[in-house]
Amino acid sequence: MSRRLSAARDRFLELERAIVDRVRSGNLGLDDALELFDELLHHATPSSVIAINKLLTAISGARGRGSSSELVPSLFNRMARACSNKVAPNLHTYSILINCFCRMGCLELGFAAFGLILKTGWRVDAIVINQLLKGLSNRKCVSEAMDILLRRMPEFGCTPDEVSYNIILKGLCDEKRIEEALQLLFHKMDDRGISPTVVTYTIVIDGLCKVQAVDRAEGVLQQMIHKGVKPDNHTYNCLIHGYCSSGQGKEVVRMLKEMSAHGIQPNVVTCNLLLGYHCKNGRCTEARKIFDSMIEKGIKPDVTTYNTLLHGYAIKGALSDMHRLLDLMAGNGNSPDHHTFNIILFAYAKGGMIDEAMHIFHQMRQQGLSPDVVTYAAIIDALCKLGKVYDAMLKFNQMINEGVTPDIFVFCSLVYGLCTLDKWAKIDELFSEMLNQGIHPNATFFNTIMCNLCREGRVMEAQSLIDLMVRVGVRPNVISYNSLIDGYCLAGRMKEAIELLDDMVRVGLKPDDSSYNTLLHGYSRAGRIDDAVRLFREMLSNEVKPGIVSYNTILHGLFQSGKFSEAKEHYVNMIKSGMQLSIYTYNIILNGLCKNNCVDEAFKIFQNLCSMDFQLDIITFSIMIDAFFKSGRKEDAMDMFATISAHGLVPNVVTYSLMIQNLIKEGLLEESDNLFSAMEKSGCIPDSFMLNSLVRRLLHRGDIMRAGAYLSKIDEMNFSLEAATTSLLISVFSREEYQHHAKSLPEKYHFLKEIKK
Repeated sequence: MSRRLSAARDRFLELERAIVDRVRSGNLGLDDALELFDELLHHATPSSVIAINKLLTAISGARGRGSSSELVPSLFNRMARACSNKVAPNLHTYSILINCFCRMGCLELGFAAFGLILKTGWRVDAIVINQLLKGLSNRKCVSEAMDILLRRMPEFGCTPDEVSYNIILKGLCDEKRIEEALQLLFHKMDDRGISPTVVTYTIVIDGLCKVQAVDRAEGVLQQMIHKGVKPDNHTYNCLIHGYCSSGQGKEVVRMLKEMSAHGIQPNVVTCNLLLGYHCKNGRCTEARKIFDSMIEKGIKPDVTTYNTLLHGYAIKGALSDMHRLLDLMAGNGNSPDHHTFNIILFAYAKGGMIDEAMHIFHQMRQQGLSPDVVTYAAIIDALCKLGKVYDAMLKFNQMINEGVTPDIFVFCSLVYGLCTLDKWAKIDELFSEMLNQGIHPNATFFNTIMCNLCREGRVMEAQSLIDLMVRVGVRPNVISYNSLIDGYCLAGRMKEAIELLDDMVRVGLKPDDSSYNTLLHGYSRAGRIDDAVRLFREMLSNEVKPGIVSYNTILHGLFQSGKFSEAKEHYVNMIKSGMQLSIYTYNIILNGLCKNNCVDEAFKIFQNLCSMDFQLDIITFSIMIDAFFKSGRKEDAMDMFATISAHGLVPNVVTYSLMIQNLIKEGLLEESDNLFSAMEKSGCIPDSFMLNSLVRRLLHRGDIMRAGAYLSKIDEMNFSLEAATTSLLISVFSREEYQHHAKSLPEKYHFLKEIKK
């Protein structure tokens, strides 16, 4: 062999080794991979197929221009054309090609490539067929995939492996075919001698948790452990996610303990699930404690961790906490993503802080992130709700120009905004734009806008929207009319509201219980209980069966209007009818009896509920405590408060407010102070109504110093003084004997000592 040929061969072997090393290191970019493919194919020999397959695998999974999977078929064709004298595709090459076709959604081409394998006479293996199984499962054709797994693979002389079963199990779970998944896991796999691994079990556990069958998922976990397969982080995270989703906090704690007992420590995914659970339930303080414990334990928060806690703060409107967390995120080297910016922008938009929202909008671009449809939707919605519809339309045009496709939420906000300005011609243009974008508005789209308009008191605009629906060929449904009925009721226009019932019947719609309940509530709120009773009877005659809401509305209205005997007759009829009464109904009854000075009768019902182990709530206790105090039965009220914990309940701010106000009234000031301290220690936060009430109660007693302490609390919590509190302060300090006490108030109130009668 000449030196020149030997040197060329050495360089070629070096190229193959370099390709293998680059692919193994994971630092091979798409452009470099394509250049190496060109160079290798030019000098290829039959043995080069290994290096070429590695390049094709790297290219199919690379991030770069367009879809990298689409490049593989053209490269495969170049390889096939060169095969006569250079390098021929082998079974692994075809497997890569099939995988790319399936990822591109071209399943038919994948099967065509599989046919070429059979024509060559190669014996197919599970690796090749698994690509087809994955493609079928992704296309929701799991039954066809099952047929290949259980029938065709044995015909090809190919034994399914664990991966084959895992693909089918995941497909079945994704389609919520859980019973079939369990049958496959515990029977067919055993029959074929395939031992499930931790991945296999976890797929089924995850599927069960996603359909809220967490108890059954735990059963699979126990069988898994019994068979000697050790669960991992992902297994427990699936169960924790299941219990979090179903709101079973105690089970989450138990699962964490079991996880620890098996020597498995929570990871960042576990912590993110716990953060999400607490934030979803408004417990951001508990979520922050988990976040801080992550740092202490050396678990590095990822962007999902920050986003979860940021979202919790945003929902609560805790903007200062949100900003502090953002600073911490930057300090820890975590870069915000689209979701981070959208959360912050949403928080500002929700609070009507449009200037701050726009600042975030521009800041995204500065950090190299282009606003997406979610970003634009939040900005446009905020602008429309602030009446800045022209600015919203400018943003809409901007997103179109930038190639961001608007979604139905964007159009919904714009239609709402234009409705408020009576810009019906512009709305017609917008509908044309929607159709051009392939978005066809339906009744739900219109109903959402109508509901928002009615909530804002824009009932006439909502009425016009009904006419527009008909004009664009969308038939109003019962929900459309119910939204409009609710709007008229909120505006106190009961005549127009009741007329809509006839309109519904005239267009062929049957009013439902929600239609009647809205009207019943409207009449009751307007004090027109006789009209409500008449409508209730009409409801019965029209064969619309009243539910518990209808009965409760009438019951509450009768008590409120002083029709005591009719109310008693009504709830007796409810009981006789066999209707299951909720605690909400009993609270209406107890409150009605107490307000009509029938405290003994109310207490008797309360005792009966206790003897039946009926699940009471804290409102029940608050009603009885208030009644006992008002009827001069202080000891009974105190005893009632003391029994709350025995029923598994905790007092809320209303309960504490009742107790403390009445203790002050009775002159038990030290006891009232102690109870307020106990309330704060228990985590129950006083609200503005409570603090203002306590200040007024103390001012009436002339206890200026204690009133000053609660005024400090009002300032500390950024609450406002109610008009009644301000008026009483001025009245008290206009009397000369109190003016020298003004210095015991917070400094901002010292001006009161200058007030003259």
